[in-house]
Amino acid sequence: MRRAALVLLVALALLVPGSARANGDPASDTLLTEQTFLPLEAPISASAKSDLNKTVAEANKKGYTIRVAIIAFSGDLGLVGSLWGKPQPYAKFLWNELSFSYNNRLLVAMPAGFGFYAGDGKPIDKELAVLKGVKAGQIPTDLTESAAEAVRQLAAANGVEVAKPSSGSSTRDRILILVGALVVLALVLVFPTRWLRRGRGGGQSPSAEPR
Repeated sequence: MRRAALVLLVALALLVPGSARANGDPASDTLLTEQTFLPLEAPISASAKSDLNKTVAEANKKGYTIRVAIIAFSGDLGLVGSLWGKPQPYAKFLWNELSFSYNNRLLVAMPAGFGFYAGDGKPIDKELAVLKGVKAGQIPTDLTESAAEAVRQLAAANGVEVAKPSSGSSTRDRILILVGALVVLALVLVFPTRWLRRGRGGGQSPSAEPR
């Protein structure tokens, strides 16, 4: 009985380091199966998320294999917060965390800049030169948008054209709101007297009209 209990304790002890490792770096958990890591608690606009996800998906579909981690705050690093503000060292660390199931290109976006890694021994000078020309956003939405742009430029540098996704209904909604506002403004300017009279409860009563 004691031997069985001891075996169980040893087995549990062996499982703990693996679990701690998985929970210690949120991006590594997500990027094992997904193409992008977007921290849930970061205030990122829906359009920026869509832009990044569509851009990365298209790049992968066209043969430019890449995964992207958005690290907007130090808390997004989990237990490796010491790598905050160090996108290149973190890119190498994260790649190593993923390497048993994914060993291709990896882009990390932090307000401090971009990090890129593609595996030990693989040259990345060209990619790092491209990333120097892309300014990383300082707030979560801008950071996500700049990461999408970085992916497009990295793909282009490797002969893969990835178009910026259309914002679709979001743009149409903004246009409709603007048009509606302009129409209301035009009516107020063209018919100011009528609008003012309506605001005061209508026109004069019939008995007040001159005879």
